[in-house]
Amino acid sequence: MSKLPSISLIVLFASAACFGQQPCNDSPLNPSNLPACESPLHKAWKAAVDFRGQEADLSRSIAAARARFWKAFPNGPGFEAAQAAFLGELTQKDLFYLMFSLIQGVHGDAQKYLNAIEVTADPLLLDPATPRDINQFPSNVDGGIRRFAFPLYVQWVKALRRSEGRDKDGAWAQPQIMAEAVVDKSHWRRAYEDSRNWAEFLASGLDISKYVTPQVYMVNQMESDVAFVLARSKPDDLPDPKAASLDLYNFFVKTFGEKQVVAAATAVLHSPKNSVGGLAKRADVVIGAYQPAPSPNPYLLFLTQATNTPRNYAIALCMDQNALLLSGHATETLNSKEEWAKAASVYGQLVTRFGEPAVLSAAARLKDVPKDDRGGPRGDPEAKGAIYWFTALLKDPKTPLPDMPEFLTSSYDPRWMGKVVDVRGTVSRVDLDTNGSPHYATIHFKESKNDRFTVFTPNPEILQAYGQNFAGLIGKPVEIWGQVQDWREGSGIRFLLSKQFKVLVPGELANFRESAPEWMKLPLAANASVDSPEYLAWKKFPPGSKVVYETDLLHEYKPGTNQYTKTKIATITLTLESIDAERAIVQAEETVSGKTAGRNGPDTTSANQKIIKAKQAAPAAPVDDSNFVKTKGEEMLVINGKSIATKWECVTRAGDPMTFTKTWTSDEVPGGLVRTQQQSHTLITNETYRNISQTLYAPVEGVEPRMGSGAPPAPAANPAPPLKAAQPPPTPQARPNPSLPAPTAQTEFLTRYSSAMQRAARDRPGLAQAQRKLSLTGGSLPDEVLAAQARLNSEQQAVSSALRTRDYAAGEQSLRVIEETLTIIESFLAKSGIQR
Repeated sequence: MSKLPSISLIVLFASAACFGQQPCNDSPLNPSNLPACESPLHKAWKAAVDFRGQEADLSRSIAAARARFWKAFPNGPGFEAAQAAFLGELTQKDLFYLMFSLIQGVHGDAQKYLNAIEVTADPLLLDPATPRDINQFPSNVDGGIRRFAFPLYVQWVKALRRSEGRDKDGAWAQPQIMAEAVVDKSHWRRAYEDSRNWAEFLASGLDISKYVTPQVYMVNQMESDVAFVLARSKPDDLPDPKAASLDLYNFFVKTFGEKQVVAAATAVLHSPKNSVGGLAKRADVVIGAYQPAPSPNPYLLFLTQATNTPRNYAIALCMDQNALLLSGHATETLNSKEEWAKAASVYGQLVTRFGEPAVLSAAARLKDVPKDDRGGPRGDPEAKGAIYWFTALLKDPKTPLPDMPEFLTSSYDPRWMGKVVDVRGTVSRVDLDTNGSPHYATIHFKESKNDRFTVFTPNPEILQAYGQNFAGLIGKPVEIWGQVQDWREGSGIRFLLSKQFKVLVPGELANFRESAPEWMKLPLAANASVDSPEYLAWKKFPPGSKVVYETDLLHEYKPGTNQYTKTKIATITLTLESIDAERAIVQAEETVSGKTAGRNGPDTTSANQKIIKAKQAAPAAPVDDSNFVKTKGEEMLVINGKSIATKWECVTRAGDPMTFTKTWTSDEVPGGLVRTQQQSHTLITNETYRNISQTLYAPVEGVEPRMGSGAPPAPAANPAPPLKAAQPPPTPQARPNPSLPAPTAQTEFLTRYSSAMQRAARDRPGLAQAQRKLSLTGGSLPDEVLAAQARLNSEQQAVSSALRTRDYAAGEQSLRVIEETLTIIESFLAKSGIQR
């Protein structure tokens, strides 16, 4: 669709180019003594070539002015004149791009004209600098708008267009908009030009620490994001961006203390930078509960340093966790003075309630422990997060924090099972499972005899930086932390995030001292090996036995009625492939519905093989937990008219009978599981809504499982009575309509979401590198990868939207699509030899 207006513009250029030429015969079929005129196509080609020549002249002029300015910087001969000339050239560059951006918006068809002219002038695409994607923002002059300044360029264009009532890209603006842009003196323009000029300074190649103070550096570094946050409300004009940034910096000084803030700004200023002003080495980020992947963003390092005291760490913990962790707007939240002021206010309320010594003591204890991706202690097998443990320490300062003992892989002991530990060893090989999904990578250790202990991950892209077949890891000492569980023929740690894995300095294992936790001093049970209940649940069934389950989310649409809407999430099929005296091999296939929460996408299917060992380590003696009440019983379940004798166990949160997990099992069903229910509840406008995640056995293959006879249930006549801890919860009456369920497994979801965002952040530069590499040979990204790239952006927006509305069913679906899409992209990058 965009080619027609592009060609029209080129023909227009051609017509202008032909003005004043010698008379010629423009009717080839009508004999004449005049020479034949050039064809319109040839005219267009010549005009496009001429236009490209003018672009090249402008680029050379900008480059020359830039070189003169930095040669005279900061006070050499002719500095003032060189500065004026350079700013003039940058303005010419801005006006060049504005001519196309203002017509229909940055993402409209008009800006594609420049790319179309490139293709017309060089149809064979011989020039490596020629854009291959006609839809991308052009970079014809001086490489385009600098990436650091581009977001505010877009905002400035949108503000100019809004002033004419053009709220959406694609709508044509009036011609006078260009004149308005030339004389515009708004803060929208200033915000962009400030970020443009700062980007030039960062890319100058100078040691910037010699020319600016820590305060000046941080205020200028912050300004772009602060202005972007202010732009979200689409005001007629922005507040003064420099003043707003200085105001936020001064707020940090007042809140965190001048000494701490200046020290943080100084540390960031003197940190090595890359060519665009980012950190040369990605830095760990810990800002209260916010702990994303290591980042090159100097501002995040500044906040990490500034909040690295008990008091400031506590204030960071008081940030709005929904805005910071769940909504996908962490950058906006961290650059908002309003959000930081709210956090400081909450901190003041905690001090009033608990006393400042208690608040500082709790923050100090939590701040210094090694943390997982939710900011809580790494030794917490439930990954409850920083806020949970901070609250627990405030209520009871003597609350013990989970610790994470450190061991060598050669010291594996069955008592590790179920514990969160940190292990170290030397890599002997890495195996990648290419069958099933996901593709697990298993790391083996030289010190671990007979592979009694390994570590494994379903995200092998974490290890891609170490070369083909992960050969770069062989012989390297590594450190991994996580929860120990059964894996293959032995035991291992399953890790999901890059921060759980670290390559050590050679020789670092030499002086390593292992931990000696109290639980390692307990004697092993006389019968350390016992029959595995999971194995026994399959033992009496022959190979080929199959069991099918449906997983649903149920949302109580009217409080107290025991009436639920149902959203089908997945169908799971387990098939016993083989079983002997030592193990059972079960093939698991899962089909996730594409029609959840109003979506109408395709179903997605994955498969995985599970090895269930006949023996397992004897479980530790159960520890009474006053936070939960456990009840047991027997019940005859009727599913699709089939009666199944079951035993059930229900674990209910003490003092909260509406939060529970209940499991039904039966010897009549392969694998034993008949039904599970996990119930939570949410408070909306003073009414409590129940939400259940349910997995239900389907006794009739190909028929949707239903409790009772299988017919749709009649509505309940009266509201269900309140639940009591000792009572098994009632069976919910489900309606087969899609719903928007509340979260039931937020911890796992957020872990996967964090991992996916880290992968996406690494993959995007890889794709850009691949595009540049292919352009040198006239190639382009495969259609499948281009589609995946577009799909990744749209699904990320879908997940962010789902998180904001707490629509976890839609979020889960989009997250699965993102994970599959990332696999396609990463497979392409690996084959292309692109290091991520």
